[in-house]
Amino acid sequence: MSATTRRDLRWNFSAAFIDTVGWIFGMGLVSQTTILPLFVGQLTSEPLIIGLIPVATYFGWLVPGILVSHLVERLPRVRGSVFAVAMLERVMLLLMALLCFWLGSRQPAALLWGFFACWLVMNTAMGVNIPGYYKLIAKTIPADLRGRLYGIGGAASGVLGLAAAPIAAWFIATHSFPHGFALCFLGAFVAHTLSVIPLGLMREPRQEPGEEHRRTGILGSLGLLREDRRILWLGVATCFYGLNQMAAGYFALYSQQKFHASPELIAGAFTATVMAAKTVAFVVVGWIGDRIGNRAALDLAAVSGLLASAVAWLSPWPMGMFLVFALNEVVVQGWSICSMNYVLELCPPERASRYTAVYHLVSAPFRILPPILGGLIVRSAGYAPLFALSALAAALGLAVLRLRVPEVRE
Repeated sequence: MSATTRRDLRWNFSAAFIDTVGWIFGMGLVSQTTILPLFVGQLTSEPLIIGLIPVATYFGWLVPGILVSHLVERLPRVRGSVFAVAMLERVMLLLMALLCFWLGSRQPAALLWGFFACWLVMNTAMGVNIPGYYKLIAKTIPADLRGRLYGIGGAASGVLGLAAAPIAAWFIATHSFPHGFALCFLGAFVAHTLSVIPLGLMREPRQEPGEEHRRTGILGSLGLLREDRRILWLGVATCFYGLNQMAAGYFALYSQQKFHASPELIAGAFTATVMAAKTVAFVVVGWIGDRIGNRAALDLAAVSGLLASAVAWLSPWPMGMFLVFALNEVVVQGWSICSMNYVLELCPPERASRYTAVYHLVSAPFRILPPILGGLIVRSAGYAPLFALSALAAALGLAVLRLRVPEVRE
């Protein structure tokens, strides 16, 4: 490796690292597991509507990518488009804060609609950006450094997130609703905006796609499922992960209703637990992914999903929920880091946008619909059946991983 190449690699790794840290830290201020269910829960008592938070998230992340992946694949450079779309994501956080200040608690229905509109646009922009982002990472960060990038970056952001949790709790406790939440949205906007700037300065090599990829459209992309069965079976395993996570959006609400946890406890102590567990989980799954293999890290995530649902189901003590939130972070970070790194190992960099889009599309229905199913289960039968079904889904996902998803490096 030449000196210029080493300098470019250090530059790109640092830029991607800063973006990773800032994004995760900012999301800690608007945690989908604790903060957002609490926010929406103050606007409505309907569990199905609270379940729409992850529905909007996963629809935005997983569906739009297939519509743009073949276009992204043709771009010789993607850095500029990735940065532009990322700024749209951040503007939505600012708009959420402004809506809270403008509407206050006087118009809860309007604030609820406004929040979901912004949240959907923000996450849809993320989904549009995912093929380009992972193409950029595949071109600039070697495979044996990607686990380290997200592992160390996630751990650093987790440490910062331990500060974010009491800040969010202080905002919510000391300001009337919804102004405390507005400050959380505003803090996330600032963190995300400052940290994305280095991403727009990455040193991306120009790369022309081969002729065989220029002519392939949306339907042609789905041929990957026949061409490479590993991505198909990884998608199946991810479907079970989605079913396991249908319970995660209700952990905070369950804590509040079952154990009478206060909003300050949920926003403070539980969010701090999530951020601390996130820190450890990033390091562990990143290390396992780089040193042993990404499939092994996914095995660990599946086992953690089984344990999280089982503890929530069976524990009679409120302290058990701290363990539930911690285990669930191993699940979330294991799948978010190592499933994508697994996909990137299956293909050359110029095909990364297509592979990631197809993988996301396969698993999309089982990431989008389970939170709605979870809300129906809670409303009709309570929490115990929800947690039992989530535990079963994790066990089935582990079986698929062990039987059908091989380690790429073997």
